[in-house]
Amino acid sequence: MLMKKISILLSFVSLLGGCLMPAVAGAVNYATGATTSPGYYLRLYPFYYDVDTRTDKNGNPSVQGLGLKKYGVHISNDYYLGDFHFNAIIPVGGIEVGKLNSEDAGLGDIQLRAGWFLPVSWATVQPVLLVKVPTGSYDVQRPVNFGDGQTDLTMELYVYKLMEPFSLDAVFKYAVRCRNADSDVTPGNEFVAELLATVRVADKIRVGPAVNFITGRDNKQGGATLADSGLLRLAVGGELSFGRFDHVKISLAGYQDLLTRNSTQGVLVIGRFSFIF
Repeated sequence: MLMKKISILLSFVSLLGGCLMPAVAGAVNYATGATTSPGYYLRLYPFYYDVDTRTDKNGNPSVQGLGLKKYGVHISNDYYLGDFHFNAIIPVGGIEVGKLNSEDAGLGDIQLRAGWFLPVSWATVQPVLLVKVPTGSYDVQRPVNFGDGQTDLTMELYVYKLMEPFSLDAVFKYAVRCRNADSDVTPGNEFVAELLATVRVADKIRVGPAVNFITGRDNKQGGATLADSGLLRLAVGGELSFGRFDHVKISLAGYQDLLTRNSTQGVLVIGRFSFIF
């Protein structure tokens, strides 16, 4: 039994050090895919992810008492020009795992996006191409890394529909996860769906439920497929959006992981501060 627990823990260390944390986990916010006036927008996304359990391929706890905490802020630089939207997200923060007595902090992997608002009238629809570059803090010999040491390519589709007093935000993503040259691990490609519905409860104040779903194919190491290693995560939560200030919009969202396989299971809190110049 002791050797089995040690084996599981070492496997978990390998997963953290081998960049198998989901690449595109997050949360869609109110009016994320909406059009806006041309110009530059600064958006700050502080986040905190608290995890105590990792599950196996059947969804049962494989490691408990992790004490995993990942936190920081995503600095989003957005520029709108006509029907085009350009975006660069710079993450800064840290990660610690109490069970491993290890931590890391610094710059994360930068995301570069280019999107185009389609000429449709029934909703706001924006396809986006995202490239994640391995600028983050990463060392294959370190059990915990804030970055993941690899390049990923993601296709995204944002949909936003306002039907006062209701609104619907949705984003669908498919991430092609590239091989990590340092660890020789290739995380499985991932599909993500994020949905948020809100209702106006007061002038420029909205609230509503949200659902995040992510599933990934099996991972590979040394070119060989690791059977039953694909991840799955279903999280539910909600968001409160406040837009009564003249030059800043604020939202706060929280999510609880309900169903996971080969993945961490915890609580995510994320905010958004959008500054309008």
